[in-house]
Amino acid sequence: MRILLADDHLLLIEMIATYLAQDETVTVDKVGTLPAALQLLATGKFYDLVVLDYQMPGMNGLSGLKQVMAAENVQHVAVMSGQIPKTEAREAFRLGAVGVIAKSVSANYFVQTLKYLAMGGKHMPEEFTGTDPEEEENPYFDTLSRREREILREIATGKTNKLIAYELGIRETTVKQFVTLINKKLNVQNRTQAALLARDYGLV
Repeated sequence: MRILLADDHLLLIEMIATYLAQDETVTVDKVGTLPAALQLLATGKFYDLVVLDYQMPGMNGLSGLKQVMAAENVQHVAVMSGQIPKTEAREAFRLGAVGVIAKSVSANYFVQTLKYLAMGGKHMPEEFTGTDPEEEENPYFDTLSRREREILREIATGKTNKLIAYELGIRETTVKQFVTLINKKLNVQNRTQAALLARDYGLV
């Protein structure tokens, strides 16, 4: 898995790259501007995921996103930002971005989301998508992302990580990583306790 991080906040991308490097299956390249990213892509090197800072030099709104998405050697593109207008986040999705990632999330969550996006998943912060009726009925789980709630529902029905991975089209290791995040957010020790909470609070 090869990921390109493009952000002028060097400390941030160094930290994220360090976390990603703990997984030997992941290779990370880093640049600080859109022109630098385009120059690297021009070499023909393939990337499973390119992550672009919405406000870095050269981006000019979403025009930079369009340029990177036009590259034939890029599988998926995502946008990261500390502050991006809701309309721009939704437009990025409409244009084909697989994710919009808020910089305010924890480093571990950020890294797991990047791996998920690189494997073909999609992610949009809930403040950009609105709240649906089902989520309003379950405020106990409002700290969970859409994908985490989806996986928690599957756990609560008794499905194994392997089966969940198969049905959602993702890796079993990715499901395990999400389960760990779910347990941490719900302050429970294991998936069984998480499943019980899901049933008790009406998530399923």
